[in-house]
Amino acid sequence: MPRPIRYATDPQSLRREGLSETIAPWEDGLRAETGRGSFEWWYFDAHFEDGSTAVIVFLTKPLLERNGPLKPGVSLTITDPHGVKRVGFPLLPPEAFAASKETCDVHIGPHQARYIPSEGATWRYEVHVENVKDERGETLSADLTFTGLVPPWRPGAGKVYFGDREHYFAWLPAIPYGHVTGQVTYGGKQHAVRGTGYHDHNWGNVALGAVMDHWYWGRAHLGEYTVIFVEQVAARAYGFARIPVFMLAKGERILTGDGNPLRMSACDFVPHTGGHRYPRQVDFEWQGENGEVYLALRRPRLREAVSLLTTFPAWQRALLRLFGNPYYFRFEADLELKVDFEGTHAIESGTALYEIMLLQGRWHP
Repeated sequence: MPRPIRYATDPQSLRREGLSETIAPWEDGLRAETGRGSFEWWYFDAHFEDGSTAVIVFLTKPLLERNGPLKPGVSLTITDPHGVKRVGFPLLPPEAFAASKETCDVHIGPHQARYIPSEGATWRYEVHVENVKDERGETLSADLTFTGLVPPWRPGAGKVYFGDREHYFAWLPAIPYGHVTGQVTYGGKQHAVRGTGYHDHNWGNVALGAVMDHWYWGRAHLGEYTVIFVEQVAARAYGFARIPVFMLAKGERILTGDGNPLRMSACDFVPHTGGHRYPRQVDFEWQGENGEVYLALRRPRLREAVSLLTTFPAWQRALLRLFGNPYYFRFEADLELKVDFEGTHAIESGTALYEIMLLQGRWHP
């Protein structure tokens, strides 16, 4: 019999976690232990008007090293307007890490991500990453301010429990959609930038590769609408159970955060040199009591494809591949969004970002 999964979206779960429907800044502070058995990361993603992008992650340890000691790091990925990607990923000693439990205020050596209190419901962050080296020895830096235009949101308590109420994976999109200003340094030059952005926060105390088989995660902002769409599939021990997540916002108002009606389908798979396949057509359909939402992702452009084993030494990678090759894909794709919700009818077209995470090194249709 499959092990149980509990998705903490009910009112009792909110009370148990000491939460309310209104999200408080402390929820984006340090939430997990930093020692063996737990992990945590703060993720920031920006797309700029000049066509460049920046992805910044502050983490307590690499994803596949949950059972290891505190091993803090900062990942900075800058892709220039011509599509050239530069990645710096320094890992620092444990004493370089400090984080507040009262709010997002994370320090890893000279690098920092912090919440800036502001009036009203606007959430703002300053993110600073300085002088990290990419694989070519080039220096990368970022000084960015993220300001939310859609309020922070989570599905219920934002937790999924695996097997019992002690083992969990948690998620908080603190900025589902916002604007970003600042500067980034690459190619020996400093570039003033402005554009749009996203920030979320994950933490937990389970080995994701043991409880999750794979997930599809995406987000987009088209016209007045912001969407987050997720299809998570649990590992075999949990019966490959689906854990869907969905958010639809219009302007500053979140219309629904109910993921239960969401269904995903994928087809037209093509091979990748890493030994995996990915689909060229992905569809999400949400049918609830208040209406329907349909998302069609087409013409995916592969922006990143990397084995999660790359953080291990070469001799360990060769050994670990005997048991699987967990892989991460990141795409930009054309998106058509159709909304028929509570009397609102709209069709919007644009682009979306989505990722495929193959934690057990395979994909189950």
